[in-house]
Amino acid sequence: MEVILRQDVPNLGKRGDVVRVKNGYARNYLIPRQFAMRVTPGARRQVEIERAAHNRKLDLMRGQHEELVARIESLSFTVAGKASDTGRLYGSVGENEVVKLLAAKGIEIGRHQVVLEDHIKQVGAYHIPIRFQQDLTAQAKVWVVAEGDEHGAGLPEDVPEPLLYIGGHQSLDEARAHAEEILVEEESADTEDEPSEDSLGVDDEEAGEADEEEPSS
Repeated sequence: MEVILRQDVPNLGKRGDVVRVKNGYARNYLIPRQFAMRVTPGARRQVEIERAAHNRKLDLMRGQHEELVARIESLSFTVAGKASDTGRLYGSVGENEVVKLLAAKGIEIGRHQVVLEDHIKQVGAYHIPIRFQQDLTAQAKVWVVAEGDEHGAGLPEDVPEPLLYIGGHQSLDEARAHAEEILVEEESADTEDEPSEDSLGVDDEEAGEADEEEPSS
């Protein structure tokens, strides 16, 4: 089936393009979600009107988008997660995690703006494209580090504190709270393990009498 795209669709085409797709894909996904319409003279006119309005909107937002690009590229972001000795994450960093990282700095974007070919599954430094317009993309610098080694050997001193933990922790505050809980539990366990005089079967009075008693000759 031939359809005309009402907006950019990754790996398929741009707004206004006429593309041929499988019938099921068009009927069950593209058309119901208003990503595309069947090709008719009326549809072509409607898409042209929508594209013109969209371009005017982008022109008006150009300055705002340029400011966001500059801000993103002036920052760096860190996400920590559990990892093996070889640096392979037990989770992964995808579009949702990048959206959360930027949101922690007050930068709101949609996950469709994050350009990732595949989820990140290895610790390291990455430049992740954040697309605002067809010809305007920010490069977000993201450090992916092993949890517990946020400032370990091999990492520059200016690597910022993690804004997000993956693999069990959703934020730094939650991770800290979890660590404090473990510390309290360990301190309680240490206190319980220490033998008391009562546990040895000797009370204060008996201990005093034993000290005063002299050995018989």
